[in-house]
Amino acid sequence: MLNTALYAINFGDFYYENLDCFANYSKLGLKEIVLAHVIDPALFQHSLYSVYKKEDEEKIKRLAEIKLKDIKKDLEKLGFGVRYVIRTGNIAGEIADEAKNENIDFVVLDKKAGIKSRGFLSFYGSPLYDILIKVDKPVLIMKRVLFHASGIIKNDEKMNCKNLFADVVFATDFSEFSLRALPFINKVPADIIKMFTILYVIDEKAVKNLKPEEIKNYEKNLAEKAEDAVRGLGYRFTKEKSNLEVIVRKGVPCKEITDFMIGTRKKLLILGHKGKDKEKLAEILFGSTAERVVNALPCSILIVK
Repeated sequence: MLNTALYAINFGDFYYENLDCFANYSKLGLKEIVLAHVIDPALFQHSLYSVYKKEDEEKIKRLAEIKLKDIKKDLEKLGFGVRYVIRTGNIAGEIADEAKNENIDFVVLDKKAGIKSRGFLSFYGSPLYDILIKVDKPVLIMKRVLFHASGIIKNDEKMNCKNLFADVVFATDFSEFSLRALPFINKVPADIIKMFTILYVIDEKAVKNLKPEEIKNYEKNLAEKAEDAVRGLGYRFTKEKSNLEVIVRKGVPCKEITDFMIGTRKKLLILGHKGKDKEKLAEILFGSTAERVVNALPCSILIVK
């Protein structure tokens, strides 16, 4: 069961709406919520020549505490045990430090979602990106809004969290790090996930020079790995139970995952993440598939390390 969540609350555009989600998370077994608000010292630097003043920090803390007390009362009315913490420092570092508490099962963040994006580099180096890198616990990124081609912001019922875990897509390359998501999925009560999709993307580069017989063996090996994943979940999901589908696509992983999620309008994508170990220069410069997908997708995403 998933007993305790850490909500990194920044009082942004959707924080109040996201509080409604916790009522639905109670179905996951959630009992305790930790509200963590980090005050970035950069807020005190109003200009190049400004001087840090302790009273400024205390004033911001008092305002944050007023909001957190009200939120605490609202969540307690829903039956949760709630505590809050206010920290000062680097946002990602402070959230990661708070998440080290052994009782924390997952971290919740929010992000404005949009098909229109300012690009990966606007995400790379952002507090959200840094949190994903530094936090060792699973991170659920809630997204609430779609940006349509017309430029009009429209609330979309598919983006709410009422049944967020009912239709789950697990994108995997069957590597060790991606399969780390399976124990987390096993913690979700069996009656919550109604449809479980395993999505695998064959990287065109990986099979470009393979002979027909080698491709056949590659696909056979792929099917065996999918079966291993199903076995790892205790056969909770099978085609016979009509709650499992296995999708194989060919192309660039980030693009294919994004196209599939947008095309099917699925609500939650689960991904494994390599964490702090980045071996390839390309990943250091441009991010992993998980990080690219976080920036590109309009749906909620759960990252498990």
